[in-house]
Amino acid sequence: MQVALISSTEQSKTRHSPSHLNTPSRALKSAWAIAALLFAFLTIYPIFGGIVVTNDDLKFIRGEDAVGSLFDIVRSAWLHSKSFRPLELLVASMCDAVTLECWVVVPIQLLGLLTVAAGIVAMCKRVLPHSPIAAPLIVIWVFLSPSTMSSLWQMDTCSQTWSSALGLWCAILTWDVFVAVQRGEKIWKEMLVLFVIATIGMNIKETFYGWISGIAIGWMIASVVCWRKDFRSSLRAALPLIPILIIPLIAVALRYKFGGLGAQTNLDGDITGRYQFSLGENLLINACVSMFGIFINGPLHLFTDEAASLLLRAMCPLSGLAAGILLLSAIALRILHGKSNQEISLGPIFLAAGVCICSLLATLALGTVSDMYGFGANIGSGILLVTSVLILWEPMDGGDQKMFRALVYCAAATLCLTGVYGIASRTYQFSMTWQYTRTLNEMVLAHIASLPPVAPDAQPVIFYFTDSCCTGHTFGQIMIPLNQSLGNDSVEAWLNRQYPKQKIIFLIGRPVVIRNGIDLVVDCDKLPKREDW
Repeated sequence: MQVALISSTEQSKTRHSPSHLNTPSRALKSAWAIAALLFAFLTIYPIFGGIVVTNDDLKFIRGEDAVGSLFDIVRSAWLHSKSFRPLELLVASMCDAVTLECWVVVPIQLLGLLTVAAGIVAMCKRVLPHSPIAAPLIVIWVFLSPSTMSSLWQMDTCSQTWSSALGLWCAILTWDVFVAVQRGEKIWKEMLVLFVIATIGMNIKETFYGWISGIAIGWMIASVVCWRKDFRSSLRAALPLIPILIIPLIAVALRYKFGGLGAQTNLDGDITGRYQFSLGENLLINACVSMFGIFINGPLHLFTDEAASLLLRAMCPLSGLAAGILLLSAIALRILHGKSNQEISLGPIFLAAGVCICSLLATLALGTVSDMYGFGANIGSGILLVTSVLILWEPMDGGDQKMFRALVYCAAATLCLTGVYGIASRTYQFSMTWQYTRTLNEMVLAHIASLPPVAPDAQPVIFYFTDSCCTGHTFGQIMIPLNQSLGNDSVEAWLNRQYPKQKIIFLIGRPVVIRNGIDLVVDCDKLPKREDW
């Protein structure tokens, strides 16, 4: 592996290699054009689709902890919250708590996704230096992934996007440091940049610790493999691993001693236990769910939706089957022939893919996992799938070429069709969620503005949400019941702070008696129906 790591890095610097000549420029340009179109759609459409803050993101702008100046909010998060995410708080401070508009999230997400794409290109130069087509294909796979779209459009105030971006670049810098140490070169500048990025990443989102874990595991594996060939260089390479492990431990210790980790409250006030750690069967369940999420595409939100047609629900397993066939066929071909016509070294590829997939480690112990957590890990699945395509495209036995290329075409067509449909379906579902949130918010605020002057002994104003507001399939923020899109618990408390002279109460169900001009019945049956497609 030592030779592979160094040689792959050296080869990435070669301007003219055989594979560059063999790759049709039209195919390469077409792949990058498709990637660019997907990038533009994912980052710009939310502006035209009417993106607003919704569901649990509302806590960042309407929660009790979102009161005061930005400094006060950040200080309170450090002292009292188990999750310390300054970027979330900064972005939330620029959102409109009244209209729920938050256009500033779009350019921040755009820069984050661009950083991820640049990281994929840089990683491919190191692990697949002779295959320029690999980078755009991996980018396309990541852009078609449900995890990517959820991370970008579910907002999460940009934390998951930037956690993945910084984690990926930490992995790349660690790779370069390892190779430089093997050569006996000085690494102080690279280490300084690495630790600065790591320090920022640890304050973006807790999922970044998964990247730290993956990098540490990858570094140890590479050091052990290189140990037998060169003891001294392997020992030198292990030294920078010490601060990579110590810095996160110091950060956790500081948060425990002086911050919210030492508090006796649930994470972010969570009473459901979703964000509480446990070591039980949830580890196996979360691992299976997470791996399923990063090796498929399509409408994942419909997979458990009983109201959706079986054809739509089968799209995700179908894409997983296509991905599995590619992986297994490439493994079988490589075992049979021992190598392929492509200049591919599997050691660095498995190492890079493993580090990316290990970013999931930070979430496996949670009560449940979200598909959004797969953003970053899907880079690893993309590396494996694209490598499989490259192996099958140029088999050693030329007589098998047509058969394997036909297999690649069929699998790729399946993945593209399910992926494109998944994007279309999520676009519709997200747009409906944003529409519901905006409509209900405007309805509530307009009614409060129309209320007569309040007497000192006046009865509370009651908003009755009919039962239809609480029904429907739930999946992240993509598909949620209407009342959940408004975040009734947080909005009720926020309204009472905004209008202290009024006592505002939200209830579920239809009233027996309603006071005209005072109470309001929100009948969700009158709103556009969300379709299960």
